[in-house]
Amino acid sequence: MRQFGTSVAVILLLASTSAAEPRKAAEVLAQRYELGQRLKRFEQEWEKQDNPVARKRALAHVQKLTEQFLTLQFGEAARSLDLAGFALTSDEEPSVTRQWAWSLFAVPELRVVDGKAQELTVTIKQFYVPKGDVPKSPEVQFWFTDKQITTLRPDKFPHTLKVPLPPLGEFVGLDRRLYFMVESGREIRRSAIGISQVADLDARLAALKKTVASWDAIDTIEKATARDRAELLTELVGGFAPETDLPAADLLKNAETMLDGNPFFTSAKSGQFWLSVPTDAKKSVPTRIFVPRGLDPKKPAPVVVALHGAGGSENLFFEGYGAGQLVTECRKRGWVLVATRSGLNFSGAPPVPAILDQLAKRYELDPKRVFVIGHSMGATQAVGLVRQHPDRFAAVAVLSGGGPVKDAKAFADLPFFIGAGEKDFALTSARALNKALVAGGAKNVTYKEYPHVEHMVIVREALADVFAVFDKRAK
Repeated sequence: MRQFGTSVAVILLLASTSAAEPRKAAEVLAQRYELGQRLKRFEQEWEKQDNPVARKRALAHVQKLTEQFLTLQFGEAARSLDLAGFALTSDEEPSVTRQWAWSLFAVPELRVVDGKAQELTVTIKQFYVPKGDVPKSPEVQFWFTDKQITTLRPDKFPHTLKVPLPPLGEFVGLDRRLYFMVESGREIRRSAIGISQVADLDARLAALKKTVASWDAIDTIEKATARDRAELLTELVGGFAPETDLPAADLLKNAETMLDGNPFFTSAKSGQFWLSVPTDAKKSVPTRIFVPRGLDPKKPAPVVVALHGAGGSENLFFEGYGAGQLVTECRKRGWVLVATRSGLNFSGAPPVPAILDQLAKRYELDPKRVFVIGHSMGATQAVGLVRQHPDRFAAVAVLSGGGPVKDAKAFADLPFFIGAGEKDFALTSARALNKALVAGGAKNVTYKEYPHVEHMVIVREALADVFAVFDKRAK
């Protein structure tokens, strides 16, 4: 069970990578992680910039991303994201030294290490080669704390080195940040990578795996979560690079707590949580949930169910799509957010009704105010969910996508928002869905196209309009 799914391009490439090519697979996973970091950085810069001219400049680079992902041009995708981020702050071309600084990235050999380890192997790589003269060797620094900084000037890449690990001390585990800085000319670039140190790692993981293997049925959220975490942690210890930073030390500690049979996930604990929801004795669905403070049994909270695009995961609405703006909107309203993992499935959605029924045993959820939002593949899944379970949802929003509507009866009175970007490759699908719903007699359809917007930015740009529909229905 991997907590952050691959992109479509990564799925295709890994499928063609044989077991005899582990280095190639590891390289793809490392690139996938780095692309995710650069996408999050771009979205954070986007949030800071409200100048429409600057945003239009950036979108000229972002429009290339989808094609670059699908054609496995990961280096060019990284270049496009970097250029888009720079375009948000300047109308000039970035200097060669700036491009060189941003072309570099660091790849740790492991993301989870035993507490006794004293050093970590890290390789500096170049994602793409900037056009222009090669600058003098950049200065590179690594550190976990400012008490021990490793400095070097590599003259070629890839370059591998050992970075000292701070002692774990009396802690049973720490989720740290490995800081990476490149100085090229006047350009300084900083980034950070999540690294977890865990005391008695092998013994604790073996004990967890032994316990979960003894269960005949996965009949609680805690059992499903502990089982899936055992699998995830095994992969991480083996060198698997997730697509996002995961607090592995904390995930292990919490999984160990779940073995006592008592409820771990309750409305008394607010915040964001990774969990797995059982749907039968053997199966479960990885889910990420935001729980607002002060859930009141006498006032059940509205719920937003989020369905990600192809190759994404439950993390995408929390960390991407406008730097997690959907979480911010739910927090402001005191609503619960439930993001499920769909994998790569255009034929059907996760069993959302069953997931909600399980979560309602732990959280005060209002069954009459359940909203669903889907992006791209998730938009198709959202249409299918409403078609199959028309009485379970109060309103729906589909962005950059559509789905077959042979009979619009299920959508007759349901508030339905459809949004797509003017530059979106899924624009035709969105228009077709709108036409089918209106022709079928749906009365509450809102359709909007966003100028200059493409597939990657549509969720962030449309959220205000989406919540205008949800808010009206919530009242």
